[in-house]
Amino acid sequence: MRINKKLCAALMAGVSLGMAGQAAAVEKGDWLFHVRGININPNDDSSPLRIDGSLVAGTRVGVDSSNSLDLSLAYMLTDNVAVELLADPSSRHEVFVSGLPAELNVPDGTQVAKVNVLPPTVFLQYHFNPTGTIRPYAGLGLNYTLFFNKDLTPVAQAALGASRLDLDNSVGLAGQVGVDFAMHNNWSFNVDVKYIQIDSEASFDSALGRVSVDVDINPMVIGVGFGKTF
Repeated sequence: MRINKKLCAALMAGVSLGMAGQAAAVEKGDWLFHVRGININPNDDSSPLRIDGSLVAGTRVGVDSSNSLDLSLAYMLTDNVAVELLADPSSRHEVFVSGLPAELNVPDGTQVAKVNVLPPTVFLQYHFNPTGTIRPYAGLGLNYTLFFNKDLTPVAQAALGASRLDLDNSVGLAGQVGVDFAMHNNWSFNVDVKYIQIDSEASFDSALGRVSVDVDINPMVIGVGFGKTF
């Protein structure tokens, strides 16, 4: 898994700030807002491509990593338990194909599509040390992923006669661990890691027939940013 070097540098700087700061305890009735820079690393896997229902052995698709923003708002139901809504702006990902027959002249790793992903998620969190300077938490949630701005590349259109790309939206579980380092004036430095279950079926028309493939994206999302309690 690739971790952005800038995120690591920001982590070290933020830990120093957080350890030096003092802030009021987080407690029942508080709202917690976070904004983070995130690196999205798919743990991707796929079935072989199907052409009109027939498997094409040795083929697969993959999804690249991407950077984006992560916005969340949580409400403390008790001193330890919170419900959080994650409402990220969409990220854009490239889709690659491998294993196509040589006569199609589509090398392994050829980009065939680009798509935007919007993944709103609701988490139920437990905050382990709400009165401390270092405040770890863990959450379990439910994700709904919407795919839009689905574009086939010129290579896919020319080599495969591809058109009418479609991806099914996804519903899946999500897990989360993170920590807030208290700073002054109810600010905090935040590190957050999420794993989100995202599965879809992609399909498009081609000169060979209707092509479809099952894709597991299942990204690990690493975020570094700041929070505000109010």
